[in-house]
Amino acid sequence: MTVASAGVRLGLILLAVAAGAACSSAPQEETATPAAPQDAVTLSKASQTLAGITVQTVTAEAVGAALEAVGTIAIDDTRTARVGSLVEGIVDATHVNVGDRVRRGALLAGLHSHEVHDSWGDYRKSVADRRRVEQELAFANETLARTERLLTDKAASALEVERARSNRASATEQLAMANAEVRRATESLEHLGIEIGNAPEAAVNEIVPVRTPQAGVVLEKLVTTGTTVTPGTALFVVSDTSSLWVLAEIDEAALARVQVGAAVQVVVSAYPTERFPARVTFIGDTINPATRRVVVRCALQNGDGRLKPGMFARVQLEGVAPEPMVHVPVDAVQDLGDRRVVFVSGADGQYVARDVETGRERDGRVEILRGLTAGEKVVTRGAFLLKSQMLASSEGES
Repeated sequence: MTVASAGVRLGLILLAVAAGAACSSAPQEETATPAAPQDAVTLSKASQTLAGITVQTVTAEAVGAALEAVGTIAIDDTRTARVGSLVEGIVDATHVNVGDRVRRGALLAGLHSHEVHDSWGDYRKSVADRRRVEQELAFANETLARTERLLTDKAASALEVERARSNRASATEQLAMANAEVRRATESLEHLGIEIGNAPEAAVNEIVPVRTPQAGVVLEKLVTTGTTVTPGTALFVVSDTSSLWVLAEIDEAALARVQVGAAVQVVVSAYPTERFPARVTFIGDTINPATRRVVVRCALQNGDGRLKPGMFARVQLEGVAPEPMVHVPVDAVQDLGDRRVVFVSGADGQYVARDVETGRERDGRVEILRGLTAGEKVVTRGAFLLKSQMLASSEGES
């Protein structure tokens, strides 16, 4: 509606109101009418029709359950391996680069380390000791068998048999200890990732392999050939990016409206028309004292790999619905200086301005926090004209 047409329409309404007032003061109507409440406008039926006044009954409803927050896409820590060095040494060679897709157990690099030489030395010594003890046990078994035959032939004493049995028991115990030492040396090499094989002396592997414990993409390569490393030095970061996290921050006032398992829609600048479904998996236990916000973590599937860690995202959380509250159309609320009012419909064409406290706006409706209850009738169309008439009347009285 143009300003000119609005002015004409308002003028017609004021004339109609004035005519109604003139009629009410005619001589034939001498009965006194009750005084109109303060901040009230009374219109005849013709004036109401001309002004296009529309009245609706207020209801309480849960509007605005969805929340929006800004977030960042991050790697899923449960699907990420930060591969480090187990030993002190030097990088012999690297076999992957950033961006390479690798399978679980794939070789990433090899390390030279003195620990490998020490472990191989322990292993060889333990194997040699076991062979020696095995020979001693074999000799003890032969000695015991021969002594028992001689005892049968009365050529040896019972004491000699007992001594032979004691020697065999000692050799058996020594063999058990030797086997344990071989197992310890073997496990030491296996801990370094070295497989002994069936013939360890034929081909000794003195390079410590660095392997990935899971499949994924190499996101970081932190060493090159010749780099000196120590135990715990970070070497590679490998992550399965088919599943990602979205880390968003929401205001603490909205915390009660979010719950684990709630559905989420994620929007990124690279694909502004698409919505990527996700789900809330974690709500932070602490609030950032600077922003008064709490971190909400969402799980996001990324099978096609289009989403990248580090992207900014808008997160729409379909949070738990709030308590039902009174909502009215935005046009029903009018500003009177520092007041916000709605016009409540009364009897005989009377409309009373009611002070209200408003809350959030969403989809053309505004939340009424105080001043209005469900079941009351308010003007949803034509409230601006009522305000203008009320202001004009107050100016005329002054």
